[in-house]
Amino acid sequence: MRRFLVLLILIILLGVAYLLNRLTANWHYVLPTEAGKVAYVATFDNLNDDWNLYLGRQSAQIDKDFLQLQADDLNKKSWSVSKQFWADFDFSVQASPVNGPINNGYGVIFRFQNKGNTSADDDNYYVFVVSSDGYYQIVRSLNGQQKELSNWIPSPFVNQGLGVTNLLRVVAVGDHFQFYINGQLVQLCVPDDPNGSSTYDERNGGCKGTMVDTLQDSTIPNGQMGVVIQTLDESGVIVNFDNVKVVGPAQMDQT
Repeated sequence: MRRFLVLLILIILLGVAYLLNRLTANWHYVLPTEAGKVAYVATFDNLNDDWNLYLGRQSAQIDKDFLQLQADDLNKKSWSVSKQFWADFDFSVQASPVNGPINNGYGVIFRFQNKGNTSADDDNYYVFVVSSDGYYQIVRSLNGQQKELSNWIPSPFVNQGLGVTNLLRVVAVGDHFQFYINGQLVQLCVPDDPNGSSTYDERNGGCKGTMVDTLQDSTIPNGQMGVVIQTLDESGVIVNFDNVKVVGPAQMDQT
């Protein structure tokens, strides 16, 4: 009888341990930030173990003293994120496209949450990207569903072509976000219907909605941050990233 009770207790303890492991698998410590204080820096000649690196047709590798992303298939993303989790942040990075078509996308991936599935298409995240032909875009991915929060908008602030460098910056405070290209705050085209899609047509009146300085979206409260590239209708995109910096966000710009 005693042996049976001991065995039963062990089975119960193993079951509890298994359930706790499942419940805490996606729990992460979210790093706090202090307004104006530098919280993290990466120049890719140090702290390289912080970033996920991989090989393949979509790859992320350290090359000399920068992080290089490459995407060799159509309509694909490559990204690398650091291991830290953040909620509020002021994140900036230098991005330099070096090869491939100018019809591309490259920039920042943030509040990234890996759901532990084999398909990266199920992950949750936001991306802020520019293109080498002078556009920018904001996209959210939630459980594999992609939504353009602000679709492609042309901007004179984007340094166009290959072999150039663009300084990209995202500021997040709670459910409010602002986006900068080379020090300039850029506006977003937000649909008037919250369930609608962002539509910007530069030839026919511009934004079919409202142009705003600040995006409000509470879907993903925290996550990892990093860099991303994407191919569109041509492959072979290669972009170098350097001088990542995270600062505690101050009050958002009002324009």
